[in-house]
Amino acid sequence: MSYQVLARKYRPQTFEEIVGQAHVATTLTNALKNQKVAHAYLFSGPRGVGKTTTARILAKALNCVQGPTATPCNACDSCLRIAQGQEMVDVLEIDAASNRGIEEIRELRENVRYAPARSRFKVYIVDEAHQITHDAFNAFLKTLEEPPEHAVFVLATTEHQKIPATILSRCQLFRFKRVSAEEITIHLEKILKSEKVAAEPAALTRLARASGGSVRDALSLLDQALAYASGALTAKQVEMLLGFLPDEFLIGFASALLERKPAGVLDWVRQLVEEGWDIPQFIRDFREFLRQTMVEQLGKSKNQDILQIAGRDVSLAEVLHMIKVMGQCVDEMRWNDNPRLVLELYSLRLTQPFVDAGELLRKIEELEKRAGERVSGRTKDPAPISSSPAVAGGGSMSPDGFPPTTRGNDTMPKSPAPPLSRSSAQNVDAADLWKRFLSELWKKPSVASHMERARLQSTTETEWVIGFLDAFAMASVQRNQSFLEETAAAVAGQPIKVRFVQDAQDRREGEEATVIVPSVAEERQRVVVQDARVQKVLDVFKGKVRE
Repeated sequence: MSYQVLARKYRPQTFEEIVGQAHVATTLTNALKNQKVAHAYLFSGPRGVGKTTTARILAKALNCVQGPTATPCNACDSCLRIAQGQEMVDVLEIDAASNRGIEEIRELRENVRYAPARSRFKVYIVDEAHQITHDAFNAFLKTLEEPPEHAVFVLATTEHQKIPATILSRCQLFRFKRVSAEEITIHLEKILKSEKVAAEPAALTRLARASGGSVRDALSLLDQALAYASGALTAKQVEMLLGFLPDEFLIGFASALLERKPAGVLDWVRQLVEEGWDIPQFIRDFREFLRQTMVEQLGKSKNQDILQIAGRDVSLAEVLHMIKVMGQCVDEMRWNDNPRLVLELYSLRLTQPFVDAGELLRKIEELEKRAGERVSGRTKDPAPISSSPAVAGGGSMSPDGFPPTTRGNDTMPKSPAPPLSRSSAQNVDAADLWKRFLSELWKKPSVASHMERARLQSTTETEWVIGFLDAFAMASVQRNQSFLEETAAAVAGQPIKVRFVQDAQDRREGEEATVIVPSVAEERQRVVVQDARVQKVLDVFKGKVRE
């Protein structure tokens, strides 16, 4: 039973050997060289990233026979006792999970007053410091702020947000980060080289990714894998040992999704169940496979909108959609007693045609821009604008729902139009004034948005009659009548009174109204519906443009 696990056997003994925490090692090294060592430190970070190890190295650096030094010799009695965990007098490691009360802190306050027995400094390493009680922290404040010159405190925690602010302000905080998979892989290669064991690079990469950024977890997994392997360590052995799905399975499942083959997807799910794989873990692995592929390609590809998955071109938007759906699938499995059914339903959902909402919005913006340009061009057209009661009251209309006389170069209706109430020039002037009036209203967007649905029904030198189809919009605008009249007067160059009425389509039968200028929304809709791409969207979704 003399075997020592790799995590203990290859524990770093100097600051240079610490993996992935160069910012911490450099700061502490410089502090030791310049004799600027603080009396209290707080090491915060995830599990297995080197907090306690760094604290032990700091203790050796302070108490080494050559020290204080940034490079402890690891040969003197003090260094050896600390490295072996035998220095129980001057370097005390306290587990705060079991020594968290006020009585333990009082005992620590009593002991810290005494000088070290054999070393230069007394070093207190408090693991899981966030578990100390609130009262115990309060009792610890004065000692932590002004300890004896021979005392140094190192608090280590995985949840520094639980440490009171009064404690944080008395310590130098060092944040330990998760170690990258690349750094862990290099570290594992060095260890296997020392152990004289061969391993496939893919196997070490698998172990590094499974560790979640923890060096200790990576070494524990490597220990387990070496016990399982009979010779050289292979990626297949690691996958079987840790329960990872082969990459070929993930790629095949992704290929079936991207080919929009429901039968193929269901076949992969059946194979997954028959081989006994854990379904929730498969979804997490597949989601991570998509994320890893996306991250790797975004950093290399010039065209970041198109990615390659399973040998196929996929838009970034679709990859993000797949990751989101898989996340929803994992969430629903927590409350469902049939994980296979949930996976099948969400997988079949991904085989349906993907519609990029961003692309649709861009096309709609282009169409609105064109509509605005056409409306702008029409208001400058000298052709007369019909103001006949037949149009406003439900008479002859074009197939798209707009007055025939407003269709630019379209053929005029054969039946003679009723006599105009104004001259053509006056109608053109009214249309121009109405356009400028609507533009000025955007000083108050809440009013302008409602006015886009309104029509200019009739005008006189002193009064404008504005019609609404929407009673709510008319009521909202009426509250700002003074603002509208001021704006109309500024546009027309003379005082104008504004009057609001229900539009012709809501009037009693037989009542007439004259529409001089159609609403902006109607004009925009007419242009948008004529676009072939919008018509294609309408065909796909079996819908119609309402606005």
